[in-house]
Amino acid sequence: MPGDRKSRLGEALCYCGLEKYGSVPHRVSVRTRYRHMAEADANDAVKPMEIDNELDEEMREDGPQEEHMGNRHDDRDMDDYSDYGPSEASSTLKGWEALDTPPASPPPMPPQSPTPEDDEPEDDFARITAEDYREYDCWFGEDQHELDEIAAEMLTEEEMDTIKMTAICLFGHISERNYECVRFSFRNKVHFLSIYRTTWKLAQLSGTQPQSIDCCINVCHAFTGPYAEETICSKCKEPRYDSKKRPRQVFEYLPMNPRLRGLFNNPTMVEKMYYRANYVQEDGAMDDYLDGEQYKKLRRSRIVVEGEDLGVSYFSGSCDIAYAVLTDGVEIFEKAHQEASTCWPIMAINLNLPASERLKLRNLIPLGVIPGPHKPGDFDSFLQPFVEEAIEQARGFQAYDITKKRNFTLRAHPIMILGDMQAIKYVSKIKGTKGKKPCCGCESCRIYHRECRTYYLLLANPTDNPECIPDERVDPDTSPNVISSLDPYNLQLRTSHRIAKQLRNMDAALTECEYNNLARDYGLTGHSILDRIPSIRRPDSYPHEFLHLFLLNHRPELVELWAGTKGPNNTSDYILTSQAWATIGHETEETSKTIPAAFVRPLPNIATCWASYCGESWCFWLVYIGPIVLRGRLLEKYYNHYMELVKIIKCLLLVTNTTARIEQLRHEIVRYVEKYEELSVCKTTLHALLHVANDVLRCGPVWVAWSFSVERYCREITFCAKSKVIPYKTINKHVLQLSQVASISCRFPEIQKALLFGKNDAPAPISRMEYIYPEYENENIILRFPRLRGFLLKPNVRKRVAQFFCTNNTSQTYRAWLDFIPERCERWGKLRIADGGDSIRSAIACNPLAAYGRRDSSFVRFEFQKDKNEDDPNAEIEMIDAIGYGRLDFILAITLPRSQEFHIDIPTTHILAHITEAKDVEGDGATEILRFSHFGWSVVLNITSIKHVAGRVFTQGMRQMGEWAIVDRSEGVARTDFQVDEHGSDDEEGWEN
Repeated sequence: MPGDRKSRLGEALCYCGLEKYGSVPHRVSVRTRYRHMAEADANDAVKPMEIDNELDEEMREDGPQEEHMGNRHDDRDMDDYSDYGPSEASSTLKGWEALDTPPASPPPMPPQSPTPEDDEPEDDFARITAEDYREYDCWFGEDQHELDEIAAEMLTEEEMDTIKMTAICLFGHISERNYECVRFSFRNKVHFLSIYRTTWKLAQLSGTQPQSIDCCINVCHAFTGPYAEETICSKCKEPRYDSKKRPRQVFEYLPMNPRLRGLFNNPTMVEKMYYRANYVQEDGAMDDYLDGEQYKKLRRSRIVVEGEDLGVSYFSGSCDIAYAVLTDGVEIFEKAHQEASTCWPIMAINLNLPASERLKLRNLIPLGVIPGPHKPGDFDSFLQPFVEEAIEQARGFQAYDITKKRNFTLRAHPIMILGDMQAIKYVSKIKGTKGKKPCCGCESCRIYHRECRTYYLLLANPTDNPECIPDERVDPDTSPNVISSLDPYNLQLRTSHRIAKQLRNMDAALTECEYNNLARDYGLTGHSILDRIPSIRRPDSYPHEFLHLFLLNHRPELVELWAGTKGPNNTSDYILTSQAWATIGHETEETSKTIPAAFVRPLPNIATCWASYCGESWCFWLVYIGPIVLRGRLLEKYYNHYMELVKIIKCLLLVTNTTARIEQLRHEIVRYVEKYEELSVCKTTLHALLHVANDVLRCGPVWVAWSFSVERYCREITFCAKSKVIPYKTINKHVLQLSQVASISCRFPEIQKALLFGKNDAPAPISRMEYIYPEYENENIILRFPRLRGFLLKPNVRKRVAQFFCTNNTSQTYRAWLDFIPERCERWGKLRIADGGDSIRSAIACNPLAAYGRRDSSFVRFEFQKDKNEDDPNAEIEMIDAIGYGRLDFILAITLPRSQEFHIDIPTTHILAHITEAKDVEGDGATEILRFSHFGWSVVLNITSIKHVAGRVFTQGMRQMGEWAIVDRSEGVARTDFQVDEHGSDDEEGWEN
């Protein structure tokens, strides 16, 4: 009994005496006890006289009473009453000795102090007004906000483990069901939060909450702007809500501002974000978007938001953020049913980060995914929340810089809108091939083809030269000299001022028919909501995207011409024979064995499986494989024309470039397009090549914001769309949690480190399978296992080693070196060149039967010095630098002992490379195609002579017996590779080897 009367934490005994509880004390919370007391006081206030009479009568009968904590007792009747009622023995026993031991006293009430005169009486609790409640809610909300902030800065071990596991599930595409399996299986060793609690915790820590926007079930439009009040779609007549008044389809927009604020909570990220502000522009350089005319023009302009001049220039603050917006359509199911199942992801790239950090998945900024299953009818309705936020970003919002310990005004400006030609056509409101001016970059008026019901953009009017049109090709429905030929150097470019004037003319149209005719003539469909963003200019902010334009649009047209699958004419001289095309496909497939895995993924047979090629595969094939396998099979004039395209692509992919080189590129593209028109129809995609040079000069190199990043983003989306019933909800949740985990990692360094999954962003010195000799610490040479200690030098190898030392140290004779060299040394199998260099596997460590032996990475490029007059014995010796290629057989680590005769004070280790050179190969394989038929002599060189790994391709195009052609990608070309290094270090066994 005494234990039952002890109050638990947060509870107390209540002696209110209300009717529903009676006089029996009951246990309630402290707050409820106060409420019961207030109700009792209110009842007392209703019947004051009755209560007073009863008290007076009791006082007269029993005499003076002492009230203590609500319990009445006196000494005279102590034998009949206990603290909580009469004693069980009171009826039979009398006297103190007959009484039971009294129970423990209840917890004392705080003493009642006299009420100050200026305070309200307790009875006023019954007259609490709505204003009092609002004041309490305000106070409670502030207190709760402080508690939430404290909780957000503290993570328990369980929460930390849960967030790490969530990141593994997101990046590893592990389902929620498997997460629960892991959680249950290891419940005795590690504790994870439930999925519900994890979702709540991620939202609380990141501050990222999706903005749900109702949209049509058929994705005609989102119910924003002019459609906000609709309950039935005005286009397809489908209802907005279901029978329970819930939206049938929603688009979840992910606000950017909370995530942009979070970037400044991490000192490391803040330092990286200053890349834009610290960038030094050089005259004539074209190394980043910061060298482009668009960015420089914005820097000179003031921010004007909806007619209001803010008095601030663009990017005047060192923390101002520049970003690019990308969108693309993706099919989430492969041939699931006949109906399309697409969605349209929207994402942003943080251009304030260095180029090496922008495209990493954890640094991408998802903005949402427009659901399917069809293409959005009105893109503007889905982009409205982004536009409103972009306007807010231009005005500026408050953020906290953890490095400076102060608040500041953060501004962010989108400077580019990117995507394939279809996506740009929709968001920029260009009519495309259905308009007389189908190009989004110029106002070139083109020829209508009635049979195809489309407009074609040709430099030369074909009706002026009817003899060039084959008999089987339908003539365009245009009279000669009606449309003059175009001057590719003086195209009438679109400008924002001309587009604004054309839109005013369209708005002034009196009838719908007149409006449509003007839209067709101007090549516009109407106003774009993106024009409201002050930093966006149409069409200057919409450059043509390299991946889709060159690799996914123009490439198939060219390959289809060679394969003879394009058009009805199969007798043209540019068409390859079926046997030649099949041989090219076989040679392409075989190249995977002799091309290092670091170059490209395995290439399928291009003759039979070109549908399996992605942008990365096409780029590598066009630039490196195509020039080798097409030579000798394609007629020379067509081969030379193709090599002009290769030269254009290489120039565009250069990491560093100049404005002078881009101006030269303009002439090269014009020549290529003019020659291509002699082969086939000039589609809009080919005409768009004429604008590439202007796009680079205006917006920077093509690799700044190409669509390889959005393609990786789309890959994440397709992987997470496991539900066939509600795929878009699954996609929205996955994208939301990706954003939340990325935001949390900026706030908590431990979580950011955990996202590397055991790796380190900083270059790791060495792994346990690697070793650096002290003599080569400054040479970036790292040797890797396998290692063979006590390797016995064979006589022929000893002779080559002696020849190497004799050549580099002429103080001793060849015979002396041969006798001095130790009999045994260490032999290594692999080499890694630090600071971004290649990983090379020697031939001795390559097992063709093993999985990693299928990709040979033993062929290397090396540099050495040779005598310029080696063929003339009478001439003086003149040493010059030379480039060679060969197979790295193995690596030797030879330690020479101390010797006064050889001037060796302490034992010294020399790392030597045993290389079998490619015979008769001279020149630079990065600028020309070098060929050899077989390997020649073996030589020993210093390991520092090896510069990087190379590849080779076997072809029979020029010689019936076949020959090898060298693939060297050391020209400084940006690598169109999906395998972005997310962690900054290499795997011991993987693609790098």
